[in-house]
Amino acid sequence: MFKIQFRNPQGRLVTAQFHDPAEIRKLADKARRDVPDASVCQLRIRQVAVDEASGDFVWADCTADFTR
Repeated sequence: MFKIQFRNPQGRLVTAQFHDPAEIRKLADKARRDVPDASVCQLRIRQVAVDEASGDFVWADCTADFTR
C-alpha cells in the first residue's frame, strides 16, 4: 500500500492511496509537471512497512524512489 500527498496548482492538499506503484508514479509525475517548484508541491510518498523492533505497521517515506 502506498500513500501520496501533494499540493495541486490551486494549493489544495491532495491525498490518495493505491496498491499499484505505477499509479503512484503517474500521480507523482503529474504533480511535478503541474507544480514544478518542489517547495510548493510538497510531494510526499509513503509505503506501509513493518517496524522490526515492535512489529507494528508504519508509513515509511519512499518519495526518493519515485522522483528519480
